[in-house]
Amino acid sequence: MDLKSTGVVIPAYNAEKTIGSIIKEVIAFGFDADKIIVVDDGSKDMTKKIAADLRLSVVHHKKNMGKGAALRSGFELARSRNLRATVTLDADGQHKVADLSGLLEPKNDYDLIVGLRNFNITTMPFLRKMTNRTTSLVVSLLSNKYIADTQCGYRYINLAIFDNVDLKTKNFQTESELVVKAVRHNYRVGFVPITAVYNSEKSYIHPLIDTIRFIIMVVRFLWR
Repeated sequence: MDLKSTGVVIPAYNAEKTIGSIIKEVIAFGFDADKIIVVDDGSKDMTKKIAADLRLSVVHHKKNMGKGAALRSGFELARSRNLRATVTLDADGQHKVADLSGLLEPKNDYDLIVGLRNFNITTMPFLRKMTNRTTSLVVSLLSNKYIADTQCGYRYINLAIFDNVDLKTKNFQTESELVVKAVRHNYRVGFVPITAVYNSEKSYIHPLIDTIRFIIMVVRFLWR
């Protein structure tokens, strides 16, 4: 698989327990270390040092700015290096690097490929399951296209999307914003089943605050 023009963006916040092993797996898969971008979003642990010791590109936010802001910083750096595409995955070990082969297989057919999680598995926290289903329904209505999973962070993104898509949000709603705007600009969006791992990792999603942020984003889309 040709990965010469494809990078990896990993937004990370307090991920010292998992970030090192994830990076090593990504390199073992075939990505060059100099094409892996870790965005340390104001971590208070050793996340930044662990990534830097592996001689990667590390973007450091002095304070926690939100997952969306971290992704945007990563995309900006990837584009400045003339990469054509990037994979994104979470730093907490939720995404299996082994699923990369399946995620990348149809990359010539789509501009944006989103990992599709199984919402029926018993290990997915109930609140997260209901939130994911609700946001996917709302985003589907906004897009006039069925969106099976709008919030999964495991993705393949053709960076040419950002010639027309300008992301405005900076928290967990950013991933939904990208899907809606990509569809509205007639980019090809596809889905590939993945395995999501839910252990005891801490979730930084704030159900009330992030729901309000999502609603504000939806209202803005409807207003336009």
